[in-house]
Amino acid sequence: MPRRTDDGGRTVLGRVPTRTRRPTTSAVALGLMALGVGAFVVLLPSVSDACQPATTPVSAHAEAALDPGSRVLIVGDSYTTGRGSSDGNHGWAQMISENESWRSTIDGIPGSGYVNRAATDSVQNTYLPRIESHASLDPDLVLVQGSQNDWTVSTRELRKVVTATLRQAEEQWPDALVVAIGPSAPAPLATATTNISDAVGAGARAAGVPYVDAVDAQWFTEFNSRSYVAADGEHLDDAGYRYLARRIAASLHDLTETTAECQPS
Repeated sequence: MPRRTDDGGRTVLGRVPTRTRRPTTSAVALGLMALGVGAFVVLLPSVSDACQPATTPVSAHAEAALDPGSRVLIVGDSYTTGRGSSDGNHGWAQMISENESWRSTIDGIPGSGYVNRAATDSVQNTYLPRIESHASLDPDLVLVQGSQNDWTVSTRELRKVVTATLRQAEEQWPDALVVAIGPSAPAPLATATTNISDAVGAGARAAGVPYVDAVDAQWFTEFNSRSYVAADGEHLDDAGYRYLARRIAASLHDLTETTAECQPS
């Protein structure tokens, strides 16, 4: 299936077909008067009257959740810890928190995931118990990142665990905006995580949670990954994490956009 380019796709509006020009209202009225027939003039609403910006529940929620000073919880894997960066602990999560002026609690464990237990093989390393361990927090925004380590289970099982994990976050913090961020590895790993990303996206939709899909949007391609990959070939370097932080921030702020609600003609 073709996927969007690195900068995302644009919707191209087709050309409006030319129509035969109709008589004006005044001309029609004069014609009817000449025939001795009374007529009513029907005023149609203008486009501005029919289509009004509509604030969706997600956009209104996101406006407040993304404000500077917001309390944010970020749960993820080695990308959240910043592995591959020059100091080994300054990745996208730290960068986006600084750029957005958030008060963040960053919980990253390398090798972990929704089902992957990381190096110590402890179930406590998976995302669900870690989310539960932060129950005392009162976040405005919860970002759950990753899953590229979850290649040991079927996509069906992964989807179920993702749904349960994200629902727990929503139930635990009903006033917070919960967002899932999928795998975001550079090429060639980006292609290898397609099925995982699809499973996480399906789980997020089942939980009613917005999903940031870096794989589908092709944030990392064979061409640009050369500029962003760390020496180990699996993580990002400083430039890569800066790029990832910008892309995630842009996706989050997209949630604040309103849409036009048009009444049927």
